[in-house]
Amino acid sequence: MARTAHSNLLRWALIGALVVVVASADWYAGGVGPQLVLGTATLNLTSVPDEARVFLDGTSVGRTPLRNTRVLPGTVVIRMEHRFHDAVSRRVSMGRGDVVDVHVEFPPASGSLEVVTNPRGARVSVDGKGIDDVTPVVLTPHPTGSYVVTTWMHGRERKTEAVEVLPRQNTEVAFELERVPMSEIYVSRIPRDAELEIEGKPYEPGMTLPIGTYTLTARRSGYAPVDRTIEFTRGRNDRSIILERLKGSLSVVVRPDRAEVEVSYPHADGWRRQPYRDGMVIPTGPVLVRATALGHRPYQRQLTMGPTTLKHVIRMEAYDIRPGRRFRDKLASGGEGPLLVIVGTGRFRMGSESGPADERPVRTVVIREPFAIGVYETTRDDYDLYRAARGLPAAVSKPLEPEYPIAPESMGRLPMTRLAWEDGRDYVEWLSEETGYRYRLPSEAEWEYVARAGSTGRYYFGADPKALCAHANIADSAYASQFRKADVADCTDGSVRSASVGSFPPNAFGVHDMLGNVEEWVADCWRDDYARARNDQRARTGDCASHVLRGGAWDSSPREVTVSYRSLSIRGSSTRGVRVVREL
Repeated sequence: MARTAHSNLLRWALIGALVVVVASADWYAGGVGPQLVLGTATLNLTSVPDEARVFLDGTSVGRTPLRNTRVLPGTVVIRMEHRFHDAVSRRVSMGRGDVVDVHVEFPPASGSLEVVTNPRGARVSVDGKGIDDVTPVVLTPHPTGSYVVTTWMHGRERKTEAVEVLPRQNTEVAFELERVPMSEIYVSRIPRDAELEIEGKPYEPGMTLPIGTYTLTARRSGYAPVDRTIEFTRGRNDRSIILERLKGSLSVVVRPDRAEVEVSYPHADGWRRQPYRDGMVIPTGPVLVRATALGHRPYQRQLTMGPTTLKHVIRMEAYDIRPGRRFRDKLASGGEGPLLVIVGTGRFRMGSESGPADERPVRTVVIREPFAIGVYETTRDDYDLYRAARGLPAAVSKPLEPEYPIAPESMGRLPMTRLAWEDGRDYVEWLSEETGYRYRLPSEAEWEYVARAGSTGRYYFGADPKALCAHANIADSAYASQFRKADVADCTDGSVRSASVGSFPPNAFGVHDMLGNVEEWVADCWRDDYARARNDQRARTGDCASHVLRGGAWDSSPREVTVSYRSLSIRGSSTRGVRVVREL
């Protein structure tokens, strides 16, 4: 019995000792015992950036964010460490039941990042952002952190690697850029001015790219865009792109109903002109609509065609004119311009079946736009105003030939001669500037319309050549007394050379000297005949080798002063002058 009691006593002693040891360890460890006796405080630990390692009195307790961390009341040293920042320590005092928030924002830190490649000269991007320099390059100071570094070079493999930049340390990353097979690219396109890009970069003929699959885009205003995936192989690659022109339809309502409407739009070979048809299909882009009608001002408007239906209404303005009315325009520099007469609209048969081949084929021409024309050929007095404005000597000051039978005071009424076509053009341009109205040379159709003045014969006064001397200054008996010419009129007009304008009666339109006196330049380029000539009053222009002269002169035979006779030249002479037209 004594031995059993002793054993029990020893067992309880050991148990008591173990309890004391466990309780002591728990107390010093801040375990359940101290918390039951002393109570606890609560810590909430956060940081920017996250994932900072946290130590409490030197003991690691985890990584931020840490919430509801129980600690014993008193003072605790908190230390936070982050891979990319310097460590931060805080001393915090807490009482029983306290809840304390501790937030640490690590100050910025930096190191350096060195990028090298073989070969040198590669482009570099860090986290997708390109840098200005090429390898080798040292970026310092550089913010700490994790980064993705990419290097590339034309004709070499692109490589990427993840790196870390640590505080006050140099991080080096090296790349070996191997060669890659290349494609040489040639792309033809229609239209030729379409803009091409390959993977967002402008296309250049013969450009090289690593073999592979690329997106080619083609763009041009008025055409459907093209996006095409193309595989380029090693060596030369020839590709072609054809853009489809977008189109829309045109619907035009015009007043008056009898008006003729013409549509023009850009085409591969220049502007294409077509008569309007209701609902006609037209490529997108600029479109020029022009309408003409007898007795109405011409209408012209540039529209923009889209890929739908374009509706347009034309209301033409009727001319408020009185054919036969004479007037002069004031000149800005002083004085007045040439005397003009208004000519109305109408139609006539242009050319002659019995004349030379260049007067055929005869066709009907419609004069839809009235205009004003010089009552007389441009005189020396008229032209002297232009010469004075240009600082040139006056034409009337030049002496005439000794045999010229005209009084000096009448020199200003003589037609201005020795004018090349370009001189006439410059003169009408000056009149336009001075008056604010558009002056120009007459078209060949306008000239013949005025010369005929409603007549249909060889001359506007009839068909008898013997009557010429009563109506025009031509090669006649007076001319033959001074010059030799085989074919002269069998009559006398009283002048050897040019006569004062208005010396002969006007035609039915009130215009003088349309035949004889001086040849008159018109706006048209010379063509050998009227084949493919238009049936309106517009001039036939272009790249002219020579220009047309009409009406004959004081040295012209009867066959050379008909209303349909045509001649050509490239220079001025004593038989050549001009007559002006002014648009209304």
